[in-house]
Amino acid sequence: MITWNFRVTLNREPTDDEVDALYEAGLDDCAVAGHRDGSVQLMCDRDADSLMEAILSVLVQIREVEDLWAVGIGQGDGVTLGDAARRHGGRTQASLRQLAAGQRGPGGFPEPVIEADNISVYSWAEVSEWLRTEMGDDIPQVDRSLALADAAVKLACRARILHRESEVRRLLEVA
Repeated sequence: MITWNFRVTLNREPTDDEVDALYEAGLDDCAVAGHRDGSVQLMCDRDADSLMEAILSVLVQIREVEDLWAVGIGQGDGVTLGDAARRHGGRTQASLRQLAAGQRGPGGFPEPVIEADNISVYSWAEVSEWLRTEMGDDIPQVDRSLALADAAVKLACRARILHRESEVRRLLEVA
């Protein structure tokens, strides 16, 4: 087994009783951390055979505490080219823009996952992998399981808010 380190953002700050309930549910390998922006995360060190299995087991245990749920996993995968440059630390936004446009580099820069009103959002997992393998950049590998788990959690939250959970489950079964 491997110890996987990851963060789970909660829908709100748990009360002291809820923190106790999280611990009793099996989350004794996670610590609650609040941030200045008001977000609250569980910082987890979970033993499992895979990262996805580790994340899934934490999500199941969180659901044992009524009215508490996950709203995100990790630091978020969606980035603009400016965000990607900041995370990279060694490339500028202009450099990434040229790579994305095919004006520099070998081509094949990952496509945006969202494009709206002159703003393109990319997957950091895909961009960082491409920069490491195609450009030889020395940046840490991002496990794509984090991005996938984050997208699934965000979809589940939207379905819950819109009271469409069963429809979304059916959609995922046939997709």
